[in-house]
Amino acid sequence: MDSITARNLLKLQDIDLKIEEVKAKIEKIPAEIKKIEEEKQKIIDEFENILRQRKQLEITKKEKELDIQTFQDRIKKIEERLNTVRNNDEYKALLREKAQAEEAIIHIEDEILKIMEDLENLQSRIKELEKEKDLKIQNLENQIHEKKQEIEKLNLELKELQQKREELTKQIKPQDLAQYENIKKKVKTKVIAVVDDQVCTGCYMVIPPKVFTELLKSENLLRCPNCGRYLFYEAK
Repeated sequence: MDSITARNLLKLQDIDLKIEEVKAKIEKIPAEIKKIEEEKQKIIDEFENILRQRKQLEITKKEKELDIQTFQDRIKKIEERLNTVRNNDEYKALLREKAQAEEAIIHIEDEILKIMEDLENLQSRIKELEKEKDLKIQNLENQIHEKKQEIEKLNLELKELQQKREELTKQIKPQDLAQYENIKKKVKTKVIAVVDDQVCTGCYMVIPPKVFTELLKSENLLRCPNCGRYLFYEAK
């Protein structure tokens, strides 16, 4: 293998590494977007839960008011009966029943006051959270938009790299390219390892003196006896 082919393969490797890097970034983004969307949905759900709490309090207040009306109607009927009853024991019983109804009304009114206080506090909290929610959601939607733009940008970069790769492979002999691809399948990362201080930067093992000496005499690519990668040495 001549030195031109060796340098072209080094360029090809550089492109391949960049392609893998870009692909890895693209693959990560959907999960990142999903996480942001889940965070956004959590904020919406929490706010809707507070709205449901307010609705439930309003329903409970309405039910309590109906209970008061029921007791007031009962008291009215008792008062009507008091005007007609002639038995002293029955009269006293009606008075007790009326007192119990009035006591029940007082108790319910206290409950309604507590509900109204809770509603007031909740309404203040809702107003506060609504502004906060809108700001947070807008921020999260901006993040999602940025992530989608990043995907578009990375896809464009990937397309350009793939075009460069295609153009470069036309300058490499088919058998050399096939050998490169075969090694790439095995090692997954670098196919060509630059030798630094007699060490293969692919497997970080010391190159045997005989191989290193041969490497010094030629610009051709040799194979690392340890990992099988092509070795490339360039005098500093």
